[in-house]
Amino acid sequence: MSNDEFVFLDEDDHAPSPPGRKTHPVTSTSWRILVVDDDIDVHEITGLALDNLAFLGRPAQLLHAYSAQEAKQILATEKDVAIILLDVVMETSDAGLKLVGHIREDLGMRNVRIILRTGQPGQAPEMDAITKYDIDDYKTKTELTRNKLFTSITTALRSFERMQKLDANRAGLEKIIASSNEFLSRRGLRNFAEGVITQLSSLMHVRPEGLVCAIGGGEHLDLVDDPPRTTTGQIQIIAAAGRYSDMIGLDLEELHANDIVTALRECMIRQETIILPGCVVLYLYVREGYTLAAYIGTPEPVSSLDQHLLSVFCGNMTLCAENIQLVEKLKRRAYIDELTNLASRTAILDAMTAVLNDPNPEPNSLILIDLQLFSEINDVLGHTYGDHLLNAVGKRLSTVLPDCIVGRIAADLFAVVGRSEMLTQVSMSAIFTAPFTIGHFEIPIRVAAGSTQLIPDGQTALDCMKQAYIALKRAKSSGFGQVTKYDPQLAAVTRERAKRLGDLQMAIERNQLEAHYQPLIDFKTGTPCGMEALIRWRRDDGILVPPCEFIPLAEYSGLIRQIGDWVLREALDMIGKVHAAGFPDMRVSINVSKVQMVADNFLDNLQRQLTQSKIAPQFVEIEITESACDIGIADLETLLGRIRALGISIAIDDFGTGFSSLSYLDRLPVDKLKIDRCFVTPLDDDNDTSRIAELIIPLGQRLGMKVVAEGIETEKQAQKLRDMSCDIAQGYFYGYPMPADKFLAWLKNPPAVVSVLPAQPATP
Repeated sequence: MSNDEFVFLDEDDHAPSPPGRKTHPVTSTSWRILVVDDDIDVHEITGLALDNLAFLGRPAQLLHAYSAQEAKQILATEKDVAIILLDVVMETSDAGLKLVGHIREDLGMRNVRIILRTGQPGQAPEMDAITKYDIDDYKTKTELTRNKLFTSITTALRSFERMQKLDANRAGLEKIIASSNEFLSRRGLRNFAEGVITQLSSLMHVRPEGLVCAIGGGEHLDLVDDPPRTTTGQIQIIAAAGRYSDMIGLDLEELHANDIVTALRECMIRQETIILPGCVVLYLYVREGYTLAAYIGTPEPVSSLDQHLLSVFCGNMTLCAENIQLVEKLKRRAYIDELTNLASRTAILDAMTAVLNDPNPEPNSLILIDLQLFSEINDVLGHTYGDHLLNAVGKRLSTVLPDCIVGRIAADLFAVVGRSEMLTQVSMSAIFTAPFTIGHFEIPIRVAAGSTQLIPDGQTALDCMKQAYIALKRAKSSGFGQVTKYDPQLAAVTRERAKRLGDLQMAIERNQLEAHYQPLIDFKTGTPCGMEALIRWRRDDGILVPPCEFIPLAEYSGLIRQIGDWVLREALDMIGKVHAAGFPDMRVSINVSKVQMVADNFLDNLQRQLTQSKIAPQFVEIEITESACDIGIADLETLLGRIRALGISIAIDDFGTGFSSLSYLDRLPVDKLKIDRCFVTPLDDDNDTSRIAELIIPLGQRLGMKVVAEGIETEKQAQKLRDMSCDIAQGYFYGYPMPADKFLAWLKNPPAVVSVLPAQPATP
């Protein structure tokens, strides 16, 4: 964790210096606060934030524990701790919650207030754990600014102080404590409000007849099962018992009992509990900006002792209400996507589990939908438009698929659970045919989707989610607009790819990669003029893995950058040896992947290695394929221009097999074209099959480029290309790719088809 996860100093330019790991002297008037976290920075920054602050008129004394085990040892002897600031994840992912269980159950410390903190929002505790262990608050560390930490601690200390006072009161208050603790296991404010009526009636020894009203920001609260019958008022009845039980969901003004309406309104206005002849109206403030007023009829006058009990009851109920709101907030965050109000990943998994556990299942599927070019839309139009687009996509999916559960489970990844016949290629195409209107823009969207059937055969929801992900990856690799259904063979392919990727990583670490070199022959002189550096993977058993099997995998995983750097070093070292062996005019060609070229440090690394090798750049050539145009012609033109500025020449490899375009060929600063072997092999035929080669050779030469023919394997092919005035030859006919030592030996004693200039004396 970094210090950036706390932002206390942003709120206080005059904050004192960090306290380190020492503690201040204990005084009898200090609040004792135990900080439990395995990160020393958290202790220091917490001390910095709380230094010189007073809470309810008293200073704070920090105790420090750096593990759950150390906290247990401290709490075994320290019984007057008021608050514990507790990290959720320490030695293990549940170390914090296990410590809470130990505190509440084993040590019996019911009054100490606990505030959970975590730097990992995904490790939020379950709601049942929050209610079971009476946890006051849960915050991510990025939320806890100095002011918010002060507020949370002050609120918790008030709770601790009240509970301490309750312990000191007579035995009759145990009933209130028991009833308030019961509320912590309730779900929602409506249940809480019903509990208030029941417990308050019991306390006052009257029948449970009463009602609770709520007010919140001038709007109706979503706290009842059915929509409210009217939306004209601001105060809403959210719970009722006895003769008022049919009034839930009404506005207060609809209650035809003027004395009750007057009493409730007076309570709301005065914001305090009031005792009137024949009734008690409790005022309860809820942290989220809502207030509750509970009306209970009392035939007998309320004694002074009962008034005191009511005061304590109100305070305790307010704390309980805050906990209920906390549970509801965490529940919403866990199950509802905050941006779109769609189901979250957790909610989707729960829905899938319900389908998988259905004893009479219908054919249901999960489909994952990925938006094409969403990041580009964000970059061009801005994140506000991107958010609007996500909302629009979610709304359309929900509208067109009303019987399905629609969720957003990642940035631009949507999930739908529903009947299989509704989640098909046809339905997805229909849903996304019309563009989305965002502001003044009409944005066409294409998608890729992967689906899997939810079959209750022992697999879990998470298993099905993984299957849909596998299908989605296959759909994206096939091009957007595709919906791919999961097939077990897809999983086998994915597992095999993962295994080969691990083997490749191991091969790099074990130095199993080799650089081989294939000669290039000048057609005019018949002498070697260069060599191409090629990568080979030799396994422990001596077998060479074909490049076509691991180069795409290296590009897919990004390992090609690491491999490419190694090949560049080897090739520069090799050309130095070739020059020293008496062949000073030889050049080396090095293949560069598109993945390497888009790396931010590509040019810097290229220049650095050139400088370190002391090889003149005119003896180095970079080979790219036509797929490099995918990065954009303008960007590619700029990048190649900067490479050429270093003195390095550039060749286009496998020319004619990609999306060849004369326009890009004319724009790009290219020195050579390499004719792909697929246009060379047919030259052995007597039929007129040499037209492509006959077109490419003069085309390249007219544009000022030399032309290289790859894959020459026969004398007939070589002769035809020579007759076409091709510049350079490469292929098995002249020489196979060879390790460095064999290539040097080949240069000194080439085959009969290759001439060789007299060797120059080696550089001393």
